[in-house]
Amino acid sequence: MGEFTAIAIHTLRVDDRWRDGLPVLTGNLVQLREIAFEDAPSLHVLIASDPQVTEHISAPPPTVSALQGFIAWAHQQRKAGKLVVYAVVPKGLKYAVGLFQIRKLQPDFFVAEWGFALGSSFWGTGVFEDAAALVADFAFDTLGVDRLEGRSVTGNLRGNAALQKIGATGEAVLRSALRRGNVLLSQYLWSLRSADWHKQRAVIRDRFSPDALEHRIKDAVEEARRLQSAAAPVGKPTGDVPLHPFFVWDPVKPDEQ
Repeated sequence: MGEFTAIAIHTLRVDDRWRDGLPVLTGNLVQLREIAFEDAPSLHVLIASDPQVTEHISAPPPTVSALQGFIAWAHQQRKAGKLVVYAVVPKGLKYAVGLFQIRKLQPDFFVAEWGFALGSSFWGTGVFEDAAALVADFAFDTLGVDRLEGRSVTGNLRGNAALQKIGATGEAVLRSALRRGNVLLSQYLWSLRSADWHKQRAVIRDRFSPDALEHRIKDAVEEARRLQSAAAPVGKPTGDVPLHPFFVWDPVKPDEQ
């Protein structure tokens, strides 16, 4: 009789404990934590109600209650292993001034897409770069992403420059890829690969000095405190809230073109 050799096939077990709750990520300027219901008023005044922010992204949830529906949906998607939503909380503040999303495009997050929105008072302060580096580390080191894609409207000079600053590569122009009202906007497609990120992340992190940006950050924090204090606080809903799916750069579906 012939002999059969048993071959053991070992598969890599991905650590998916994040599905039970996101770990807190701490940088030089910000702390990233899972988006919470208490962030809804702050996100309403700093993101959803600011035309400078909403000009180049998908239409955000329009009310505080709709934002809570988005947060409930985000938690549901995280538990299902499909989406991660981090709140951007600069040091000295309690509530979110922006958010980062990562959603999987292929099984096990091998290819994923990220989207982000940040209150305009924090533009040019280094907060985006600090938060983006934390999110990229989490995507590549924890989620196991190999390729991270991002989209930005071609006319969004600031958004495209931000992606380029953190080492993303522009790959294509996506025509009529984002709907804003009755207008279809084109987007640039950017990519960031795991191997490239691990070579350059130290340089990206060292490029922005908290000391050099101290005054800008202080002014931005004070402005955020003023706006947040004017917003009525909310807590966790006592019952179920209607879910409100939202991704920063949702593409146009074929039947919408």
